Amino acid sequence: MKKKRCIVIAIILVLMVLLTPIRINLKDGGSVRYKALVYEVTKIHQLTMEEHDVKPYIDGLEVKILGITVYRKTNK
Repeated sequence: MKKKRCIVIAIILVLMVLLTPIRINLKDGGSVRYKALVYEVTKIHQLTMEEHDVKPYIDGLEVKILGITVYRKTNK
C-alpha cells in the first residue's frame, strides 16, 4: 500500500514538472509564448510593415507538442 502511494506521488510530481508552463514575452509586437517541457503555445500578435499609414498586426495561435506544430492559425 505504501509503495503504491509513493508511485502515485512520483507520477503527479513528474506531470507537474512536464506540464507547468513558463511565460515568455516576445519582442515582435506583443506575442506571448507559454513553454513547458512537453508543449508550447504561442499567442501571436506580431507587428508587420506599415502600409498606407496603417500598422497591421498578424494575430493567431500556434500549438506545438514535443516540438511538432499541431495547430497554427493566423489572420494573414
